[in-house]
Amino acid sequence: MRYTKIIVTSVVALILALVSAAVGGAAPVIVVVAMSVVIGLGWSLAVGVPARYRHNVIILISGILAALLSWLHPEQRFVWLPAIVGVALIATFIAELVRGEGAKHRLESTISSVVAVLAVVSSSGWIALSQSLHASGQSPLTAVLISGLVSFVVIGVIGARLVASAPQEGPKRGIASLAVTPVALLGPAVLFTSHWVGIVVA
Repeated sequence: MRYTKIIVTSVVALILALVSAAVGGAAPVIVVVAMSVVIGLGWSLAVGVPARYRHNVIILISGILAALLSWLHPEQRFVWLPAIVGVALIATFIAELVRGEGAKHRLESTISSVVAVLAVVSSSGWIALSQSLHASGQSPLTAVLISGLVSFVVIGVIGARLVASAPQEGPKRGIASLAVTPVALLGPAVLFTSHWVGIVVA
């Protein structure tokens, strides 16, 4: 039942991301910030990070900063986003170091938090997709539909594989973050797909 909720939530998140990209304006920013909030607050619970509050703050701030900077300064996107990831990576290491020597699951906590940071920062790709489509002056419908189809297939294949290999009893808390994370990570891939579609259609 939990895995069904994850699949449904993931599909809903993908639809919201695609619709917001087509609408443009502040819509994709709102959706991306919402993704960051869901992942930031739920990821540590879902994967069992011991020092979850520290990691929650790091993940949440990284996602919101990436979204705002991508929206307000799109021409400097490739300057700010790697910097955010780098600072978040250092902050994650520090968050585990302050737990003291001998603390359990430090490596696992670090790796899982880095994955979440990459996800929330990658979600800014949906903002870039929207800006790129609307800046071209063409109708974004075709690119959004094809990108959405590709994303749906990718999420479906990966999700089916994960569900098949996952334990029968999944996590009890933070499952929404597990559903949103693949959609967030697909942001850059969808942007690339839309550019490819634009070249083919043109």
